[in-house]
Amino acid sequence: MDKKKEERTKKDVHNPIDAQIKHINKKIDEMVKTIEKERNRHCFILDSPITSSVVDEVYKDLRGQYGDINGEIDVIVNSPGGDIDAAYNLACLFQRYGNKKLTFIVPRWAKSAATLIVCAGEEILMSPIAELGPLDPQITQINPIEERFEQFSPLHIQTTLEMIRNEFKNGNKDLAEGLLKRLQFPLTLGSFVKSHEIAEQYLVRLLKERMEKTKRLGATPEEIAKKLTKEFANHGFCINIIEAKKIGLNVQELEGKLLNFVCDLHELIKQKGELYRKKNEAYVMKTIEKLPTEILDKKKSKIKEHQQEDLRK
Repeated sequence: MDKKKEERTKKDVHNPIDAQIKHINKKIDEMVKTIEKERNRHCFILDSPITSSVVDEVYKDLRGQYGDINGEIDVIVNSPGGDIDAAYNLACLFQRYGNKKLTFIVPRWAKSAATLIVCAGEEILMSPIAELGPLDPQITQINPIEERFEQFSPLHIQTTLEMIRNEFKNGNKDLAEGLLKRLQFPLTLGSFVKSHEIAEQYLVRLLKERMEKTKRLGATPEEIAKKLTKEFANHGFCINIIEAKKIGLNVQELEGKLLNFVCDLHELIKQKGELYRKKNEAYVMKTIEKLPTEILDKKKSKIKEHQQEDLRK
């Protein structure tokens, strides 16, 4: 055994989680090759929230490993969503590399902005439990009165304004005025509402570029975009394969060997995520152990205060 390999082996012994991650990565690579053989095209895994830094990482991987793929690629997506602008950028990037055939495969989750990405190909392959999600943007703002963050959809703005109007009509002037005072600056509200148009425009452009050309859409790109951005009551709404077909998307159900391969791959990805979670927890615990006692006591006191506050609420 050479010296470098011996050092790596010793490191794995001292870091069992790293050794397990390495083993899982090897099994993931093997399963990807199995799927590529079954599909007779290259396969790429997108397994993370969508951020601008992920765009850079994906582009680096595509340039380095997928330069000569003959314009055909499958993209397996497992993501809760993220930044809508970054998602559109990624979707266009996948269209560029899969300029002849581009299929998105969803084993379990492609929610929110990840739904935008999977609409960029000719078709979407979904497992029986796979979920897409509405494209209503989620706004995170700080509540200056209560000094805490709040998350909401621009769809809620119209509902809130209607509620205030009703309070005025019903003679509850003080309540209505109190609600008005808690609203964001009007121009800010307008920009939130405008974010819906951004999501719609991105989706229409992507659908027209590829999926519409297959002649397999059950509705126009504009109709599909309106449904996905405005017609679901909740951002977490489960858009399974049946619902996706009702919307008009070209979706097909995974079956046979390919379904089994994709599900096995998804399980490996879950195991890898759990290992990384444990690794991060171990790192945090080691960092905490190095903190001075007085700082630890202050942190514990703060945590206790927050817990008591939550119980009061």
